[in-house]
Amino acid sequence: MNKWNQSYGFLLGKVLQQMEEKFADGLVPFQINARQYGVLLYIEENPYCSQKDISDNLQIDRTTMVSHIDHLEKLEFVERTKNPTDRRSYSLLIIEKGKEVLTSRWDNLTEVEAEVLSPLDAQERQSLKDFLIKVWKTL
Repeated sequence: MNKWNQSYGFLLGKVLQQMEEKFADGLVPFQINARQYGVLLYIEENPYCSQKDISDNLQIDRTTMVSHIDHLEKLEFVERTKNPTDRRSYSLLIIEKGKEVLTSRWDNLTEVEAEVLSPLDAQERQSLKDFLIKVWKTL
């Protein structure tokens, strides 16, 4: 057996690469990438969160996070306002155009995942998700 078949990192990376490439095509008209879509999802589920919250929870370095938020704000997908309880930070809120992107692309995301994971049955997909969440939460 090949050594690369023995590497979890390599195998997970290849699956992720396929998902991102397939999903990216549907994001081109919106001028965002899969990671920025993930940031939008986080903001939708955590209204008025800070850039630091997103950075910490999604494990995105702060410099990259600033550029993601700048880009999403420029596209009018999110609104950045001063945090009323901490004047040094900003609160983020997804606005109408951002909600439209999330809604219109969600079905595409689930279709891509289903296609890439099609060799697995429903129980195996759920087990894979459970294992990945368990590992991620310990990092």
